Amino acid sequence: MFSTTYLSPCHIEILEQFYIRAYATAPIFVGKKLWGVLAAYQHSQPHEWKKIEIQFLSQIATHLGFAVKQAELLAQAEQRAAELHKANEQQEILFNLVAEIRESLNLDTLFKTTVREMRKALRADRVGIFRFDHESNYTFGEFVAENVLPDYDSAIAIKVKDNCFGEKYAVYYQQGQIQVLSNIYEAELQDCHLAVLERFQIKAQIIVPLMKGQTLWGLLCVHQCRCPREWKKPEIQFIRQLAAQFNVALEHSELLEQFRSQTNQLAQTNKALKLANSQLEKLSKLDGLTKIANRRCFDEFLEREWNRLQRSGNYLSLIIFDIDYFKAYNDNYGHLAGDKCLIQIARAAQSVLKRPTDLIARYGGEEFIVLLPNTNESGATKVAKLIHKSIEELKIPHKRKNGIEDFVTVSLGVASQVPIIRTSPQELINAADQALYKAKEQGRNRWVCAAKVLFQ
Repeated sequence: MFSTTYLSPCHIEILEQFYIRAYATAPIFVGKKLWGVLAAYQHSQPHEWKKIEIQFLSQIATHLGFAVKQAELLAQAEQRAAELHKANEQQEILFNLVAEIRESLNLDTLFKTTVREMRKALRADRVGIFRFDHESNYTFGEFVAENVLPDYDSAIAIKVKDNCFGEKYAVYYQQGQIQVLSNIYEAELQDCHLAVLERFQIKAQIIVPLMKGQTLWGLLCVHQCRCPREWKKPEIQFIRQLAAQFNVALEHSELLEQFRSQTNQLAQTNKALKLANSQLEKLSKLDGLTKIANRRCFDEFLEREWNRLQRSGNYLSLIIFDIDYFKAYNDNYGHLAGDKCLIQIARAAQSVLKRPTDLIARYGGEEFIVLLPNTNESGATKVAKLIHKSIEELKIPHKRKNGIEDFVTVSLGVASQVPIIRTSPQELINAADQALYKAKEQGRNRWVCAAKVLFQ
């Protein structure tokens, strides 16, 4: 039987359910707070609790209170240590990302690194970077980078249309405000906004604006898809800090793009200038009428080949030729016809030269000169014959002063020698010129080699 002196009927009913006949209890305090009760029960029969038993029970309860307090302090310390470790981890990630943001010139690589490291640091289900189509007034956009757990759908490159955003939310993000939602269904969102979040399985999120200068470029998005989530202040601060660095990167990217554009324009200008200079250089060495080399080009080429062949000990040959009775041709047919004749003669002579080292130039008026490196007198004579023949085959009509109907012909002088130190290029030119003079004296329409006469 229980004594009902101190117990209420409901209390006795509970004790009877467990067949308790006697018990003793001692309070367990953690600090000044009643944490629980330490109880001893007698089920077989009533029991007179001795004073020493009650003291023992009370002492155990007191020690239990101390133990619980220590356990709670230890748990708090462990939790604080875990939070500090997480904070340090986030700060280290933030430090590394800030360094990469400041050094990176490739936004795509930077985006991928950032979303990966952020998701790992925050232990979120998805982290993404969303970019607006600015021509749509913040109605359209897409995720250009993300890192997401395999349990959830990817949002990358999916075109998003949200009329609500441009109308209701964009202005707040432009002012630097962020959105922190622990549960999207308790946030009193517009149906259109809620539909966009549900499309990507989002239950909770943090959204921070990404600014390029004064323009809202996009959004840094942290999503929790598995369940709602209470975001902590250090997490929000971490995301804010990272977004601020991203704004710097976006600003740098614009400056870099301007620099690259200016560099490309400068490179194109330099290329065009080099091409123009090259063309001018080329034109400065061409005869304006016949489009073959001019006197200046010939002089430079002769000097270079003379020095080269002087070292190698090989032959250098020259052929000087001019048009027979060209003054009479101009008088009879006019200067336009004379120009046309010079052009035909130049082309015919040039067609004979097959080696890239050979050069024909207009030496002055109706006079032309041919430079043949690594060619002896025999080889030069063969070239002279071919030039003579190619011009003869043109059959350009020519009425001379005496009224004789004929065709345009040329006289040629040939000279060859091995360049040596005690001679000069001018001596070779003089020798070829003297041979040409002899060809004229002997009746024209022929070629003459220096020091001996060769008939056609």
